[in-house]
Amino acid sequence: MNKIPLTLLLALSWMIGIAQSPLADSLRREYQKSKASLQQIELYYALAREVQMQDLDLSFAYADTLEKMAKAAKSLLGEAYALHIRGNTYQDKKEEAAAIRTFKKQLEIGKKIKDQKVQADAYNGLGGTYQDFTQNDSAQYYLLLGAKLREKMGDLENAASAYSNLGNVYSDAELHDKAIEYLEKALEIRLKTGDERRTIFTYNNLAAAYGGKGDYEKSLDYSHKGIAMALKNDNKFVAGVMLGGVCHLLHETGKDLDAIPKCEQSIQYLTETKREANLVFPYVNLAAVYNALGQASKGLENALKGYAIMQQHQLMDPLTIYYQEIAHSYELLGQPQKALFWYKKFQALDDSLFTVENTKVLADMETKYQTQKKETEIAQQQLKLEKQEGQLFQQQTWIWGLGFGFLAFVLLGWLFWNRFRLRKKAELDAAIIQEQKLGLNAVIEAQESERKRIAKDLHDGIAQEMVALKLGFSALQHKIANVAPLEAQQVGHLAEQLDQSCTEVRNISHTMLPPMLERHGLAPSLEMLLRNTLQGTALQYEFESSLVPDHLDEKVEIGVYRVAQELLNNVIKHAKAGKIMVILYVAGGSLILRMEDDGRGFDFEQARSKGSMGILNILSRVNTLGGVFQTESAHPNGTISVIRIPLNDPETNKHGAEN
Repeated sequence: MNKIPLTLLLALSWMIGIAQSPLADSLRREYQKSKASLQQIELYYALAREVQMQDLDLSFAYADTLEKMAKAAKSLLGEAYALHIRGNTYQDKKEEAAAIRTFKKQLEIGKKIKDQKVQADAYNGLGGTYQDFTQNDSAQYYLLLGAKLREKMGDLENAASAYSNLGNVYSDAELHDKAIEYLEKALEIRLKTGDERRTIFTYNNLAAAYGGKGDYEKSLDYSHKGIAMALKNDNKFVAGVMLGGVCHLLHETGKDLDAIPKCEQSIQYLTETKREANLVFPYVNLAAVYNALGQASKGLENALKGYAIMQQHQLMDPLTIYYQEIAHSYELLGQPQKALFWYKKFQALDDSLFTVENTKVLADMETKYQTQKKETEIAQQQLKLEKQEGQLFQQQTWIWGLGFGFLAFVLLGWLFWNRFRLRKKAELDAAIIQEQKLGLNAVIEAQESERKRIAKDLHDGIAQEMVALKLGFSALQHKIANVAPLEAQQVGHLAEQLDQSCTEVRNISHTMLPPMLERHGLAPSLEMLLRNTLQGTALQYEFESSLVPDHLDEKVEIGVYRVAQELLNNVIKHAKAGKIMVILYVAGGSLILRMEDDGRGFDFEQARSKGSMGILNILSRVNTLGGVFQTESAHPNGTISVIRIPLNDPETNKHGAEN
């Protein structure tokens, strides 16, 4: 980015101050009229990012202006900036689908203009949005790409953001130690670079991570540091949120008297910054504190204030806690009828599906009872009429009854027989599938056994004999060197060719049965596979692994290794790619292998319908491990292949990682 003159920086500071004033609209119009330079676009982008921190509703207007400036200047970089502002705003407004679409457009532009910063911003945005979606595997993937790119660029400030977001992903997965590791990295960088604005958020995230771990002392320490820095930077919103967290922590540790001023200060700051929806947390925390102190009137007062905000904004979290605290307040006030009313609301919300189902069952029972009662009364009246009308009518009634009874018996018999037939068919289908799976396992085991035998024969037999021949040629070369130097040189060439053949035979042996798989595990073996397979090609590769145990079950390791071999061979033979990226990681209780290339793409369904042996081999191996295989098109071109193997199955993972 070009260096911005001091006058423009002063103008930026002035514009940030008026961003929420009526002058902002006229300022945007003036920017739209002028023919913007790249320097002006970057200045306006910085302004838009500051405005986004203060007022989300204005962010779209600033993004629109930035886009118009970029198109007028024919600047793809400016369009990427506008997409970044728009994507972040969608993300903050919880419009996840729109955010993902926007960040992917930004990523396409970044790759087109080969701007690593734009790409890294898009990766970070995608990772954060997928994190909001609680799709931790996708979040982890994009955040890892962003972090790696930031480190490659030497962009420490934004590398800290990537580390911070990774830490939050691990916090969501309740891997608190891993979360703390990345958040501490982010904090170290931000303290070193003096980025106080973002350090505030890192303090908040560390406080949450240590709180989730149960280390309340550390959590309070980071909370106090974050609050002090937030107030220093006049960020009362974050200070208010963190004070609400401190109030909760003090209540959890039994320090309720100390918690009250923290909750009250949190409410004051959030009110001043007009963050009404965030007030629900300090209000319910304050209600819990007053109830714990036996001051039920104050507890009820604060709980009802927060509950009114919940209803106004149609919020669901933390509704169950509000029901509990309001019920607790009425219970302490000696009003059991009202307390029971709110406890019932809590129970209904906490187990709503169960309650609805039981209510439906009770209603059905009541309906059946009333129907049966009416039918009994009608039957009694009919019996009286039948006696009066004579014996003939009574006999006809019995005949009709027997006929309907016989039909009902036949119908019930047919239903039972059909149910029995369907159950037997399902059992037969399951047995066939199981037999196919056993047969498939037997074939794969036989293949692996034959691979081991051939690899052993190559390594211990042919390779050793070739080494002996090579030594014989070398000895012969030395003996005839003085007598026949020309012939000795030819023998030397033969020895070199034989040495190359020995190396090739050894490589084939290792590919068929990689010794590293047994000694060092799956991740190092895959990295060696990439290095050995691609060293004679023009393909560049990157390999990344995360949270993968040193050793998994042998079937899982061999299966994933063979699938990676097959996918790699497909890329080399058919993709015409220049680069390939392989990521191996554990997320959501599954081992995930993701392979992405920038080649000409691949039609998976067409290959499967043609009966491609490579695809059938991949599918059979993945199926035997209980996993799934998916492919999709990469942007702007290429193929992404993903293999997901569950690690919580005792049959396929006897040495897997803890979830």
